[in-house]
Amino acid sequence: MFINRIKKYSIDIKNSEGNYIISKIKKASQLTAIALILALSAGQGGAAFAAGNGNSATKAGQERHDASASAENENDDNKPIHGIYVSAYVAGSTSMMDEIIEHIDKCDINAVVIDVKNDEGNIVFDMDSPLVDEAGSENILVRDMPGLMDKLHEHGIYAIARCVAFRDPYIDEVKPDWMLKDGNGAVYTDAKGFSWIDPRNKEAGDYLIEVAAGCGKAGFDEVQFDYVRYPTGLKEEDSGINGYVKRHGISSFVRRAHQSLIRENIPLSLDLFGTVIASDIDRDIVGQEYGSLSMNCEYLSPMIYPSHYYDGSMGLDHPDLYPYETIDGAMKKSAEELKRVNPKGTGKQAAVRPWLQGFTASYLKKYRKYGAEEIKAQIQAVADNGIDSWIIWNPSCKYQWEAFEKTPQAGSSN
Repeated sequence: MFINRIKKYSIDIKNSEGNYIISKIKKASQLTAIALILALSAGQGGAAFAAGNGNSATKAGQERHDASASAENENDDNKPIHGIYVSAYVAGSTSMMDEIIEHIDKCDINAVVIDVKNDEGNIVFDMDSPLVDEAGSENILVRDMPGLMDKLHEHGIYAIARCVAFRDPYIDEVKPDWMLKDGNGAVYTDAKGFSWIDPRNKEAGDYLIEVAAGCGKAGFDEVQFDYVRYPTGLKEEDSGINGYVKRHGISSFVRRAHQSLIRENIPLSLDLFGTVIASDIDRDIVGQEYGSLSMNCEYLSPMIYPSHYYDGSMGLDHPDLYPYETIDGAMKKSAEELKRVNPKGTGKQAAVRPWLQGFTASYLKKYRKYGAEEIKAQIQAVADNGIDSWIIWNPSCKYQWEAFEKTPQAGSSN
């Protein structure tokens, strides 16, 4: 086997008995990629390739996904992921997305996380899914998601689908049997009025897994489950659900989803509370066991925003005031926990790609305005702990682009 790289296209070609077999196409629009492959294959197995590409209209979604969805081949030469969050509303606006892509082309960002199953429980594009159709959960905010995926890939941008898993304020009226119940048997709602799917419900799990598979068919490179947890306000005395049951419910769903997505060749990442890394109490409250979950996905994305830590955490009076020190402490605790469950490093374990703070937490009594310098400090702390990948969260999708001009490399000094 040899690899032939032409500009931004990456193509594996296996030479077997004089024939060329195309095994992957990356970062190319569908038509450009096919034209390039046929040109390379002319007279050397091209006919076999063309014959194997029959019924292209019915296979277009799967081909688009197969061209880019592989955890080991997330981008050329396994470059680190430097991402930002993009809401479905922004993703659905051509002008706003073009502006973001223009910025990305000029800086160190190479990935976007886009809402697919959003915080309202809606699927934001026309997904070919019987379970989604049955639930009636579509609310079209992005009219041409496959087209957007093609545009992102043409610019070398890795696309991650954010799927809000168990917090779902829509589905309770359609599928009340899926939902967590309170002590009176009524659908549980949290302090903000949101209802939550019971992670132990198999039908609900099937629905979430089918949504994830639909993301792959649309061309996403990866699926990321957010809110893959229990609500913080669910008390054992009311629900009868203790910490062990919660942890088992979350881990069982993740394991099943991961195995299904492996068969679809879709990498899985998980958004986890940063505080569960070193807190047994928080772990039991939300059901997220950091170490064990690392063995059932490709990427862990702990949300280690300085604003989300209690005063006194990591020995800091007000963690939000210390972007570098807070992230540094969190990353060290992460490494310790991952080593605890995989001490020899022989097990297949998720890579860490943390969420960093790109917003100002003005609701805190003691807070710091987060601009480019604060973002750079967090990125530096991640790099100083040997990690090159990260994602920036800002719900408004307004970013300090000057923060991404040059990224520190893992192991560089502060």
